[in-house]
Amino acid sequence: TPALKLTGGLRRQQTDVAVEEFKGIPGGKNDYQSTLGNLSALYDYRNGHQNWLRFSQGVEVPDPAKYYGRAGVTVAANPLSAIATDQVELGWRFGDRRWTTQAALYYAWSDKALEFNSADLSIDVIDQRKRDYGLELASTRRFDNGVEVGGTLHQVRSEQKNDAGEWEKRDARYASLSSATAFAGWRAGPRAVRLQANHAFDLNDDGNRQIDGYTTVDTVLSQQTRIGRFAFGVQNL
Repeated sequence: TPALKLTGGLRRQQTDVAVEEFKGIPGGKNDYQSTLGNLSALYDYRNGHQNWLRFSQGVEVPDPAKYYGRAGVTVAANPLSAIATDQVELGWRFGDRRWTTQAALYYAWSDKALEFNSADLSIDVIDQRKRDYGLELASTRRFDNGVEVGGTLHQVRSEQKNDAGEWEKRDARYASLSSATAFAGWRAGPRAVRLQANHAFDLNDDGNRQIDGYTTVDTVLSQQTRIGRFAFGVQNL
């Protein structure tokens, strides 16, 4: 129909890993495969409003240098394990000459996770059920003089299942941080300037680990030319 759009996709991925012998650790070769799918529905109300529902799959691969960089682990006998993550998302957005606004709820889950070994700085892929769920908000307001202001908010909770089968806060070393941004910018033809503040919120897990929140301020200036767009920025002013 003119208002409804359905989209689907399938991706087959194969990765080959070859590592040479390094300081007594045997080298070798192996490979792994993964098949990922996605499906989404977008409904356009023809008045600036849209809704979407999406299912998607992603894959993460551990760093081979950290995965194989310890004694007793050979490349040939220990193939890398791809970590697949499933996600569903429900969203709404609105756009016109003045406003661009959107909101989305999501839920992502996986049955494998990365574990960091602080003794030798290596990583392991372990069997562990984990999930992330949250809310994303974004809004921009444009004015006639080229000024635009806006911000984003991302509230997320990361959890893992413990040995008792109960959900608990995920280890702070691996959990995602909630964050917010606020920006002001000006655009006139090919020129634009933007000042943005980014804030990451405090995070505590059930093991008394803590990440202190922090704020950075960035700026970027850009110029569109006949041969491309050039930008100059300073991160963390």
